[in-house]
Amino acid sequence: MKIKIKNFLFICFLFLFIILSFRYSCEKKKLQTVDYKKKSITGKIKNRIQKYKEKKLILITDITNINETYSSFIHILNTEGNYISKIINILSPDDIHKVNYFLYDGLIIILDILNDKVVEILKASYLKLFIEKKKHIFFSLNDVIGKNAFQYLNELNISVHGNSSYVNDYFNNIVIKNDDNEKEVRIKKTNKQKEFFTNQIISDTPITSIKNNILFKGTAHSVLLKEKYFLEVLACTRTCLLYDKNDQVIKRQKQGTDLLLISAIQLENNSRIVFSSSSEIFSDYFFNVHNANRQFTYELIKWNLKKSGIIRYNNFKFYKNINQDKTNNTFFINDFVNMSIDLYQLKNNFWVPYKNNNIQIQISKIHIIYRTFLNTYKSRNNPTYYTNFQLPKEHGIYKLQIYYLNKGYNILNLEYSIPIRTLLHYDKNKKVKLKNYPFYFYIYLSLIYFILFILIILFDNSYLRPKKEQHPKEKLQ
Repeated sequence: MKIKIKNFLFICFLFLFIILSFRYSCEKKKLQTVDYKKKSITGKIKNRIQKYKEKKLILITDITNINETYSSFIHILNTEGNYISKIINILSPDDIHKVNYFLYDGLIIILDILNDKVVEILKASYLKLFIEKKKHIFFSLNDVIGKNAFQYLNELNISVHGNSSYVNDYFNNIVIKNDDNEKEVRIKKTNKQKEFFTNQIISDTPITSIKNNILFKGTAHSVLLKEKYFLEVLACTRTCLLYDKNDQVIKRQKQGTDLLLISAIQLENNSRIVFSSSSEIFSDYFFNVHNANRQFTYELIKWNLKKSGIIRYNNFKFYKNINQDKTNNTFFINDFVNMSIDLYQLKNNFWVPYKNNNIQIQISKIHIIYRTFLNTYKSRNNPTYYTNFQLPKEHGIYKLQIYYLNKGYNILNLEYSIPIRTLLHYDKNKKVKLKNYPFYFYIYLSLIYFILFILIILFDNSYLRPKKEQHPKEKLQ
């Protein structure tokens, strides 16, 4: 009986794993070749793709006066073709689940406290609907209270240090500089003052170009995913510590730069989630005190809504000989082939050539046979990546794949099938190797014997000759 239960649980787990893999699996795109004579478009190209221009958003919050205290943040959400279509207070009697998620491109959640009451209203399944449909989620909170609230975040692969705990760095919270009025506001070293500066900002990504300090107040969190699926956008400084509600240092937890403040998650299906363990840093107060927070938030939302960090491909070419027409091009074993593809990235509503030296292609059948980096041209305006290589020695259907995962960019998973034939005896302009001559010799020899056999049958008239009469003695015998 125990064995049957174990087998049943194993089958259920396997079935659930297959469903989740299908939901969040990386979207594969089959490449279509173009004529090798087609020229690439160099320089900037105006973006005309609607899904990268306009976003219809829904805002869910528990803050009653959000229009007054977060007016600058709401203004950022309503710029560059984006607009908030609906604002819902989670504590109001409106049923959130009656709001059709199909009508919106993104979900913005700004909470003060995530507790069990909020979890009952805003269920995790509602957020997962946005993730499955490759929509965008911006989630921020100040605190987490309650067992169900912690489990709720774990379902979203996030773990927050809640129960009124907070992070602070007393070495970096002495002076706050107001960039607008060029005044200095001094913060007293008391337990009530929990704002501090951090310069641990992600670099070398399209998420943000800010290098100034960011003013922060809140708690910390961690992401329960593989490192390739999330980015540490903002982290604590080395002297940063985690405190409990009694202002005592929590010694058994991570400290310093290991404390994560803002993270960016991008799953295999290219859905983007930004999570912040502080909502206050997006308020008007923080924007007015420290202007770098405003610019940082603007660039963060821009990335979250796929206005940056997007790579597209164009003009995929795969050919053997430029003197032959592409449609009549047949690939044989050991042939030398050329391959090229154009890559662009989205910047300020323009598609510009994407330049990097870490893009690979691979040829595989059952296992990987060949892998190499793509070459680029020196010109910044040229978007073409190219390479040439020799096809495998065995016939069959091979897969050419470009799988590109770079931090801050969408995942490219491009495939192209290559049918490869063996050399046949009637293929023209093919030199036969010396070791193969006996094979061809026996083929032609058997053909000659077959023709002789047919001729003998056709011209054999022995059956028309009269039969010889037997001698009388032979008959008596």
